[in-house]
Amino acid sequence: MKKFIIAITSVILLSSCKQTATKSVSSKAEIKKDSAKVEDGAKTAQSDSNLLEQFSKNKNEVVLQLKSLPNREAANALYEKYFEANGTLLQEIAAKESGVLDKFYNEDEADKKAVKLLGEKLSEHELEYSEIGEGYVEIDPLHDFYYKIFKDYVTNDYKDYLYLKSEENKSLYSADAGLVISFKDLGDRIISWENFMTKYPNSKLIPSVKEQYKSYQMDYLVGQDNTPTAERSSDEKYIYPENIQEFNRFLKKYPKSPTVPLISLFKENFKNEKIYDLITTEQDKL
Repeated sequence: MKKFIIAITSVILLSSCKQTATKSVSSKAEIKKDSAKVEDGAKTAQSDSNLLEQFSKNKNEVVLQLKSLPNREAANALYEKYFEANGTLLQEIAAKESGVLDKFYNEDEADKKAVKLLGEKLSEHELEYSEIGEGYVEIDPLHDFYYKIFKDYVTNDYKDYLYLKSEENKSLYSADAGLVISFKDLGDRIISWENFMTKYPNSKLIPSVKEQYKSYQMDYLVGQDNTPTAERSSDEKYIYPENIQEFNRFLKKYPKSPTVPLISLFKENFKNEKIYDLITTEQDKL
């Protein structure tokens, strides 16, 4: 980028010349200022591009590394490390793209175009933006990103885990303090993870799986703020008919599920202000 050097004559004889010189200095200063803005913009764009290129580069390196690992346990460890590192990198990418992400819900045509272009740019790196409600948008890998990379290298528990996560990531789970998926789908998710824990009781994944499992159970029983399972704010408190119907479906189809006692507990105590504590206490016994 050219540098502009402003030279001002030390001796000014005429006021008209002084005015002309002043205007020249001002004009050149503005040009320098505008040039700096362009340079900063170019650096920002380059930085954004570098982060996305780094994401793809890291993926390619992991794919090559997997082929030379001594065993499947090493592949498990590589997945854990890679997943954590990607979390940090995706936060950086989202921060760099926040100017566009903040305009995601805008109706202005220019903003719509910017969002569309961002989506196209992300797709080139197997990334996409996800609407999570309340004005928030995240950047995530495609739903089966990790499964496709690791499925042929990790142990069976990790392979099944990644498959279940890839299926769940096909659709948004929750937004605006409410469930997006149906309670039936949520009940089936609970069963999927119960089956996983039964099949792989000694898996290193059990602690994180159990944490997610308990969260699913709580949402299934109590719901979320904007999708509750019961009317508890008025004098007349009751469980919504559609949720009673879903509970009955679950009880009939999965009578041996560890979630069955929790459904009974909720139905008997949903009016209790400490219902969350009651459920949590029972979950800790599982």
